[in-house]
Amino acid sequence: MKINKQIAKYIVVMLISIGITTYTLSRFSLLIQSLLSIPYDWKIEVAIVTGQLLFQLPFIWNRSTFEIIRYQYNMLLISLMGSVLLWPIITINEFQVQTIRTNLIYFFSVVSIMFLVHMYRVKKLELPTYLCYTWVLFRLLILPFIVQYSHG
Repeated sequence: MKINKQIAKYIVVMLISIGITTYTLSRFSLLIQSLLSIPYDWKIEVAIVTGQLLFQLPFIWNRSTFEIIRYQYNMLLISLMGSVLLWPIITINEFQVQTIRTNLIYFFSVVSIMFLVHMYRVKKLELPTYLCYTWVLFRLLILPFIVQYSHG
């Protein structure tokens, strides 16, 4: 079966995006490790990214294969953009360690930008807006498995 060149390009870019994102988030996790209940590394992030892609599938299943891959491509580009936006705080921490609070404020600022870009991309791709919320829902569902909650 001949693979469409556009789909092949998307898949290559998606794999590169996953690689850069997993590396970046595993590096960032070191800055907030005391808040995490697991040793967060690139393997965990690959599992989360894969889970995110699979979680979104039922919400776009009625679309063509091209539309599904194009949406996932866009989603992973947004993750890549978020990773690139994390590089400054990771670099700053190399020279002057920042507080966990500062790192988290920076992180959630990046997440907010990513959400707005995701909304824009979903609208431009003429996909349903609820995809933006299911994107967040997946992250909220896995959060209890990642974050360490103190009971005192």
